[in-house]
Amino acid sequence: MALRQAAPERKASPDRLGAFSDGVIAVIITIMLLELKAPHEATLAALAALWPTFASYTLSYFFIAIVWVNHHHLLRYAQAAEPSVIWSNFGFLFSVSLIPFFTSWLAESWTAGSRMAPLPTALYAANFLLVTFAHSLFETAIARQSVQDPQLKAKLRSAHRRNWFAALVYSLAIPAAWLHPACSLALILGVSLLYFAPEAGKRIAH
Repeated sequence: MALRQAAPERKASPDRLGAFSDGVIAVIITIMLLELKAPHEATLAALAALWPTFASYTLSYFFIAIVWVNHHHLLRYAQAAEPSVIWSNFGFLFSVSLIPFFTSWLAESWTAGSRMAPLPTALYAANFLLVTFAHSLFETAIARQSVQDPQLKAKLRSAHRRNWFAALVYSLAIPAAWLHPACSLALILGVSLLYFAPEAGKRIAH
């Protein structure tokens, strides 16, 4: 009797990967939101004193929103949830999960003194640098699934150039924290705007 042919192995769909990532990012935002504490006194002055906390939270929320938009856009090109895609995605989510911690530390040091403390600000910038590298690895893992597409490869090279430029600016934001913490935050905000639209800079696009 002829041996039955084995059924072809089906590729794992990236849909569950996207749903899991959405859940993790939602939890990250929730944790960050829980760090917003109401003032003890019912006065406008007490509320105004918390403006550094709101400022750091707004910047981090804006960055996480950009992270989600780009992550969601990039997953559209994932053909399968291969191990390289799964583990690079976990690394990316880990780097993003550190944002609430450094946001809280930055806000606390900012509120406690007359200006932001250099070390929390520098590590805040370093966290953004880590996210950029992790995102680049995740982007590469997905692009390898379409290595035969010359147009996609060209767009990937352009995306890598933007990632390296962002990494350079974030790297400069780290020592800038000791010169002037506000300049460090300005560098972080400025380079983050490059990722506001996933299609910008000829990023991997549909």
